[in-house]
Amino acid sequence: MNILTFLRNDSIESILVTIAGFIIAVWYVRGKVVDKKSVSKGLLKYLHDLFPIGMMLFGIYLSYAVEKVAGGAIMVLAAFVYVSNYVAPSIDKYDSVHRTTILSLGYTREEYAIRYLFPKTRRVWLSGAINFFVFQWITLIWYDILKYEKVKMLSNMFLISSIVFVIVGLVISILKNHKEE
Repeated sequence: MNILTFLRNDSIESILVTIAGFIIAVWYVRGKVVDKKSVSKGLLKYLHDLFPIGMMLFGIYLSYAVEKVAGGAIMVLAAFVYVSNYVAPSIDKYDSVHRTTILSLGYTREEYAIRYLFPKTRRVWLSGAINFFVFQWITLIWYDILKYEKVKMLSNMFLISSIVFVIVGLVISILKNHKEE
């Protein structure tokens, strides 16, 4: 298999996973805004930093070593967590400043989210999705190259590194949120 095939297959997989995670993130954030809840509060506040990267590595491990569908689902979930946490500070900041003004003009919360909030934060959304896509694409390419070169213990390396990233990400998130409270 040549490098162009790696690039094409990995880029298609990364694009599909990122788009699916992006759509779920938009749906989730829209729901939070319509319900007047802070995007960066709740369970997702404990799942940032290295956690989504560890999830993505675990998804790649599952995809190649165990089950492709389960790995893809984990990678979509990782994309959702990464993009949601990437945009949460910008969404919360814009929302706290402009919500009252725009809603007092007679718009519904859903119109506010779709017409004002998302277009004003479009660059942040795209930046989060592109960051995740690039990191996942590069990781998939490296996995394919190392697999092609028959590196021993490759699956175990990805499994161990994903577990380390998830645990360290959770510990950092808990410590950071404990410090803020």
